[in-house]
Amino acid sequence: MRKRIDRFIEDALCEFSDWYVASDWLGKERDCINMFALNFLAKAVEPGAAISELGQIRIEAPVPQPTGYTKITAAKDLVIWDNSHDTVWDKQWNTSKHPRVVLEWKIKRAGKPPKQFDNHDVAWLSGFTDQYQNTFGYLIRVYDGPHGRSIDWAKVKGGVINDTNRRS
Repeated sequence: MRKRIDRFIEDALCEFSDWYVASDWLGKERDCINMFALNFLAKAVEPGAAISELGQIRIEAPVPQPTGYTKITAAKDLVIWDNSHDTVWDKQWNTSKHPRVVLEWKIKRAGKPPKQFDNHDVAWLSGFTDQYQNTFGYLIRVYDGPHGRSIDWAKVKGGVINDTNRRS
């Protein structure tokens, strides 16, 4: 059982990536997010684990925007909350809570594999994790093009991109 949430997520990312790269499964960005969340992340959910209830995992969930953005919330690809009933809202419908983890995905199906993560996602996750120091994020890049298949991801914590991993 994984008690550290980052190892929990990274184990699921490794398993998903190994499966994806070796398979002939076809899916766009939303398909990849759903496949990862429901078939790889959710299967390790159990009491006492880093993610102990399925309700902690949300697809396209609203989270507060970091300072400098005009809208009050943004829907993020995959969000993990500390508790299964947590949301961003308080009783006055103001943003009062933030999630533990935000995962932002991009998929590319043409040309060469990308050499960098999406600039908007990097800036957003850097700003978010800098503002909410106990939150971290992942930038996930899926490539399925003429040069094969690969998945890269990087952890963002405290406004900085840390560990980067690649499966191809």
